[in-house]
Amino acid sequence: MPSRESHLDVASGLIAPGDVAGDSGGRRPGAPMPVMRPKLPSTRQLVPYLRAIEERRSYSNSGLLCQKLESELSRHLHCQQDLVITAASATAGITAALLALDLGSNATCLMPSWTFVATPHAAWAAGMEPFFMDVDRRTWALDAAEVRRALAARLCAPRAIVVVSPFGAPLDLTAWQKLQQETGIPIIVDAAAGFDTVRFSSLISVVSLHATKILAAGEGGFVVAPTAEMRDRLKSCSNFGFLGSRVAQRRAVNSKLSEYHAAVALASLEGWPATRLRHLQIASWYRKGLSPIPGVALQPGYGEGWACGTTNVLLEGDSAESIGRYMLREGVETRMWWGAGCHLQPAFAACSRGELPQTEFLAAHTLGLPHFPDMEKADVDLVCRVLGKALRSRASGRRAS
Repeated sequence: MPSRESHLDVASGLIAPGDVAGDSGGRRPGAPMPVMRPKLPSTRQLVPYLRAIEERRSYSNSGLLCQKLESELSRHLHCQQDLVITAASATAGITAALLALDLGSNATCLMPSWTFVATPHAAWAAGMEPFFMDVDRRTWALDAAEVRRALAARLCAPRAIVVVSPFGAPLDLTAWQKLQQETGIPIIVDAAAGFDTVRFSSLISVVSLHATKILAAGEGGFVVAPTAEMRDRLKSCSNFGFLGSRVAQRRAVNSKLSEYHAAVALASLEGWPATRLRHLQIASWYRKGLSPIPGVALQPGYGEGWACGTTNVLLEGDSAESIGRYMLREGVETRMWWGAGCHLQPAFAACSRGELPQTEFLAAHTLGLPHFPDMEKADVDLVCRVLGKALRSRASGRRAS
């Protein structure tokens, strides 16, 4: 349950009380508006799936519900065959994907520093060394042309590249597929928050089903393979290196999804059309409410035909940390979702990296605003008013000094 004591942890980018992933109830009287309030399917919606689990007494190891979920997700993505592999988390899915590429130990994996720490953790778990590269301010993502130039300049020699979909935003998959084809370097799409924008392609893609994501299983994820051969390698690397027997054929992890999490995901998938429309509605309220406020820019492309589960703004002239602190005093939680960038996290401080000016600017000026499925327009209006008030207060303070 969330702590009752508010705190600010700059290193992790947290400006919120406690762990919001566990918040399943309404707001306490006088409590701040939460930055996120996850909502999973109801008990009533889960009962048929739970009965099926009870009848079969099959709880894991690619049970029937996991198989059904993989088939449903393959159809959702318009795969020609079942090419989706469920995973215990997106982090475990990325690790399994890197292991399936069989790149060897201590190989370099190029990725943005502007991402959640799960991305480099997954590389480390696969025995690879992260190399952090800067993102493009226009997209908040790695740019394929810049990566190509870095390769030509021998800034690094990656054996794999992980490109991150920032907060679920769509990527230029054509450019990344071309880069993979031309260089032979395998590319993985970390689309943890990108259920609405992930697309089947010649790249491996990984999506999270965490409770805080737009389509949720409580915990879990899935990997989209480009071919049946890669699907089979991924299945093996997700299940102790087994494939067709109980003999470990390769380095692997145990990242199988349980039948219970598959049940929640299937129930969530049933309600996906309504869920998607709800998040698009919240985005439209924010686009209208924030448009008159000077010095505030929404994430590039936010609300333009794709749905996401977070609302992030760029405060061009203000510190996200100080504005977040002010808003919390006014009863609105915020969060700096990706903190200061992975390269400044103690765990990754020794990792190799290029120059990161855009990452450091985004880290200092990007603030996550409240966004949750049962949010109403009045809630969005309140957030916009408090943000405007915070910015005016900061501007008055600067003039006074």
